[in-house]
Amino acid sequence: MKEMAEESFIREGKGKLKVTIEGNDDKLETTINGSLKSVEEVAEMLGVNVENGRIEAVVDGVKVRMERGRLEMEFENGDRMTIERA
Repeated sequence: MKEMAEESFIREGKGKLKVTIEGNDDKLETTINGSLKSVEEVAEMLGVNVENGRIEAVVDGVKVRMERGRLEMEFENGDRMTIERA
C-alpha cells in the first residue's frame, strides 16, 4: 500500500472519475480520465478478499472500502481519498 499511488487503482481509457482528497480542513476535488479497476483486481493488488462484491479492509494502516464504481481510503493521519465515477 505504501508504494501505491492513486493511479494504481485507475485504468486508462474511457470514462471520467472524480477524485476527492480531504484533510486538515482542506478539500481538493479534481476530475480525471479513466475508470476504476474492478473490485476483484484491487483486492488482488492489496492481497485481501472480496465479500459480497465489496472490500472492507485495513492494509498497512489504511482503511480501504470499495464497491463497484467507488473507492474510499482513510489514512492513519485522518486524511481521506475518494475515487468515484463522475
